[in-house]
Amino acid sequence: MNVYDSEKIRSAMLGNGYVESIDANDSDIIIFYTCNVREKAAEKLFSDIGRISGKKDKIIAVGGCVAQAEKEGIFKRAPDVRIVFGPHVYHKLPEYIKKIDSGIEQRIIDVTFAQKVKFGHLPKKSAAKASEFVSIQEGCDNFCTYCTVPYVRGREYSRPSKDIIGEIVDLIDRGTKEITLLGQNVNSYHSDVSFEELLRSVLKISGLRRLRYTSSHPKDFTTELMAIHNEYQNILPPFVHIPVQSGSDRILDMMNRGHTISEYLQKLRKFRNICKSVSFSSDFIVGFPGETEADFQDTIDLAKEAKFSSFYAFIYSRRKETPAYNMPNQVPLAEKKRRFEELLRVLRKEELEFNKNCVGSTQRVLFEKRGKKENQYIGYSEYMQSVVVENDSENIIGTFGEVLIKEGFQNCLIGKLNWETELGN
Repeated sequence: MNVYDSEKIRSAMLGNGYVESIDANDSDIIIFYTCNVREKAAEKLFSDIGRISGKKDKIIAVGGCVAQAEKEGIFKRAPDVRIVFGPHVYHKLPEYIKKIDSGIEQRIIDVTFAQKVKFGHLPKKSAAKASEFVSIQEGCDNFCTYCTVPYVRGREYSRPSKDIIGEIVDLIDRGTKEITLLGQNVNSYHSDVSFEELLRSVLKISGLRRLRYTSSHPKDFTTELMAIHNEYQNILPPFVHIPVQSGSDRILDMMNRGHTISEYLQKLRKFRNICKSVSFSSDFIVGFPGETEADFQDTIDLAKEAKFSSFYAFIYSRRKETPAYNMPNQVPLAEKKRRFEELLRVLRKEELEFNKNCVGSTQRVLFEKRGKKENQYIGYSEYMQSVVVENDSENIIGTFGEVLIKEGFQNCLIGKLNWETELGN
């Protein structure tokens, strides 16, 4: 979501006559767009601001979720910051910069919740890449006790389907081949149509070669959504991110997740029965307040049973805006780190096994960048695996290619292009 917002900010600035700079120290205007989910990201913001030289001569703006959470506190911790803006008003940033630059204002803060207004002012990207994000839903009504999203992104808001379709059609007309639909709870989308109805409409857009979405919530995952994956496997990959956070029902209840482990696993089993080739990734939080060794063992057991093909795991980070901040029995950091490393060993083992099982298969890969070596290219498979190939005859960035997988490692697959299949298909 922050990448998407940042790209929109970039387009808005370019559209207002500003020129992008390579080096922050040589810039007249520096914009930080920030995440507030974990404390580390918030602290990194102030560290990065501190490293900028010549701050007095620059206009420094801080936006996003940290801005929404810290508000005037950012001015106190970083006096050189001139503008603080929330994630719903970034379309106003060029206007605010002009006011600061002209001396009309010395400091500006705007943390208004205005999702509908924001989406009505989204600037078009100046250039479209082969793979692009499109935000369809923002905010959250679930109020998980560890999460700041409802407090910094607001309650759930879903964009009208025609606006989403229009943005996607525009991107495809300019060369985009893969779209990732974004939302804090993307499958809770509920505007003039349901999420499933929106997917079917998007999947029928001419020129779309691949469609992804993230991040979903287990409780909103329907049988119809599973069936759509099976029906459109040529465009909608059999790979789904379904965050679970913990393997303990007791901890899930304390987190206010709204589902049990039995319900979660039942959905995975049903999905695998409907779409035989599907694989799953998940999120894990280690060391939530009150997590016992038995609770943690439940998480280990879940990871072994579910066999996730990839994962995101984090040590619990206390956020002042959330109910969990004041919960008793906070787990000591050393214990959180120990459990985290143990969980990583299990999840990495499953991930490596999945990657090795791909050896000998043919994967459809969208190439997005060059590798570190000459004639090396990197793309992503249907299962979001990084795939590395060599090709010395032409630049294949932005094209699809059929790749025979030769080797499988922890973080990538090594393959060979099948030249019998036309690139760019």
